[in-house]
Amino acid sequence: MTEKSASTTITTAGKLQHKAELPWWRALLQKENLAAQISWAAFSWIQLKGAIGNYGLVSWQAISVAVSLLLFLLLFIAAQDKTPNRPQYLRLGLMWLLLVLNAMLVPYGFTPGLAVLWVALLPWYLPKQYLYWMIIPALAPSIAMTIYLDSHSSAYLMLLVCGTFQFFAIYAMSTARAETLAREALAQTHQQLLDVQGKLAEQAADGERLRIARDLHDSLGHHLTALVIQLQVAEYQADSAHKTQLAHCHQLAKQLLQDIRYTVSQLREPQKPHLASQCRALAQNFPQLKLDCRISADLTLDPLSTSLLFRVCQEALTNSIRHGKATEASVEVWRHQQQLHLRYLDNGHCESWPLQEGNGLQGMRERIEEAGGILLLSRQQQALQIDVTLTAEKI
Repeated sequence: MTEKSASTTITTAGKLQHKAELPWWRALLQKENLAAQISWAAFSWIQLKGAIGNYGLVSWQAISVAVSLLLFLLLFIAAQDKTPNRPQYLRLGLMWLLLVLNAMLVPYGFTPGLAVLWVALLPWYLPKQYLYWMIIPALAPSIAMTIYLDSHSSAYLMLLVCGTFQFFAIYAMSTARAETLAREALAQTHQQLLDVQGKLAEQAADGERLRIARDLHDSLGHHLTALVIQLQVAEYQADSAHKTQLAHCHQLAKQLLQDIRYTVSQLREPQKPHLASQCRALAQNFPQLKLDCRISADLTLDPLSTSLLFRVCQEALTNSIRHGKATEASVEVWRHQQQLHLRYLDNGHCESWPLQEGNGLQGMRERIEEAGGILLLSRQQQALQIDVTLTAEKI
């Protein structure tokens, strides 16, 4: 590493508070999930009591009901990830099959109550127009057994009550999901607003520098040009005693005119974005995250490299908080042997490895590879490390 600077610690204190996603074991301790677990325990007790009363304590039916109820809870916990993908849909399907099994083995139990927990998960995985129709498959096993056994009207009344609870669960969780999406949209809008503010500030700074450059060129530049001409004329007309002094003044005026022209040229050049300042601004969007930014103030990057590395930092910080539950992170950028290097490291917990790359990580990799660079993901004691290398041709 040939170019480094002393680390700058940034503790975020932005006004927008993003709530990081909790680990599944902490999510289960939230009030709504505690209520679901208490409900599961009550429904399971009714199911087990019915199975034992009908078949006996050590019968295969009672054991099957007990195992199915435990598996139902484990699948409910796994579904707390709320990420629509094929494994999650398979879990939901398996949960429905467990409802069918319980309805068959304990027809007078409380399988429709367990179905309330099942439908409460559906708003996170299904489109809104299909949600309320899912009450039909949720009640179908119990309705089929009630019809098959020619049950009393009170059984149908219980099904109606449970269907009402299922309707309420779908409505409540749909509202919760809508609020979550609204918060995410607000956070994204806030980020876009900050980006626009940064661009406006850059444009304002560029406009001010351009105004100063024009003033220097129109006033000092013209006056110095006239002064140089006058000194040159005076140098030709002066006698030998003053010619040397006038020649020296003439050279000083010419040098000053060159300095003014150079300054004007520099001021007219648009200011290039600096990665360190962009990372500091980005860190303000992630409260309770301590960012250690090690980017040299004199490290100059072209706009393409700056944009690429900024997007990497943006996606890495988002993943660290949302998935890794990190509280600290470091970003280091340096130049070595005509190559630009970035290393990102957090203190999160990357439990599964190899890492399943989502849209964010895939987009990050595609950007870097399109620019001719290399992106490597590694794990350091369950913490995610990202290394990016851009080739000399792209710097």
